[in-house]
Amino acid sequence: MRGQLKGLIAVLGGVFVVVGLTVVSSRLVGAQAAKEFTLVNIEFEGSKVWVPGPIVVKKGDTVKIKAINNVKSDPAEHGLAIEAFGVKQVVNRGKAETVEFKADKAGIFPITCHLHPAHVGAQLVVQE
Repeated sequence: MRGQLKGLIAVLGGVFVVVGLTVVSSRLVGAQAAKEFTLVNIEFEGSKVWVPGPIVVKKGDTVKIKAINNVKSDPAEHGLAIEAFGVKQVVNRGKAETVEFKADKAGIFPITCHLHPAHVGAQLVVQE
């Protein structure tokens, strides 16, 4: 009797593991993870840029960008804008901001500051 109980427990444990793995794997296949990037705004020899760049993704990807403003000179805030995708985020010095969007069209898109003349630059490349 005791041996049968151990066998039943082992079989049920195996069933739960298989069911659990199937549920987890179907969730991973069904929901693609966002492509995550960190952009840091720096000033080098008078030019302000988002680095590293460019960001390269595939059409259809969900893109998540963490933006950090590390420019020591004034003003203390800069923008991160990708007009083609409706992205406009103010990024204050010392406070990271995150934006997320779907890259639903292919091409090369500028990343600029929408608060000041477009002096902070980078690029988003969306491949077919």
